[in-house]
Amino acid sequence: MVRDLGVCETCGEFEGSCECGRGEIIIDGWRREKVSKFLSGLLRHFGYKFGIDIDDNGWADLDKIERIVSKKFGVGTDAIRLIVKFDRKERFEIKNSKIRAKYGHSIDVNVNWSENGKIPDKLYHGTHPKNVRSILKDGLKPIRRKEVHLSSTIEDAIEVGKRYAKNPAILEVDTKSLAKDGFEIRKKGKVYTTDFVPPKFIKLNNLNKKFINSTFDFWN
Repeated sequence: MVRDLGVCETCGEFEGSCECGRGEIIIDGWRREKVSKFLSGLLRHFGYKFGIDIDDNGWADLDKIERIVSKKFGVGTDAIRLIVKFDRKERFEIKNSKIRAKYGHSIDVNVNWSENGKIPDKLYHGTHPKNVRSILKDGLKPIRRKEVHLSSTIEDAIEVGKRYAKNPAILEVDTKSLAKDGFEIRKKGKVYTTDFVPPKFIKLNNLNKKFINSTFDFWN
């Protein structure tokens, strides 16, 4: 369940409810989810359909975004800023009077953004089971996005994979060997990205082998 977002003079900005119980809800959970998905699409894929100019680094004017969101969902800049602050996937970034998606673009932008930090030795990718055969043969490619997206946990990969299948297949990527082979891996919020993962660095997670075998006769 997506939680409400609000502001309290005593507790400050909060998610769910404030400690004193006197806070004001700025955007409810239902509307928050709708706006978050719309912002993702607007800043990553189809801003041009709404007359939004997105520059080479992915930035758009927050005022213009606010006008569109306000007309469509009835919320303003305060709600957008709270959505960005409390977004668990860390998809967005606001700087001065600009806003952008940190990753996931299909439009031609160069976000050129990554966080410092140790890259885990293994990362995961959730996908539809019917894609497993071709991925293990040809590797992980960006397809409709600019980069390949990887998750730090199996649970996160399952959540992503459920966009494509009720029982997604989870692929395990040997990122330690991938990096040693010269591939750059970038941390962007909770997501890790790279340009391509060759098949030799990918294997099917053990949790999925029985399912893939029984459904697609994959191992024969």
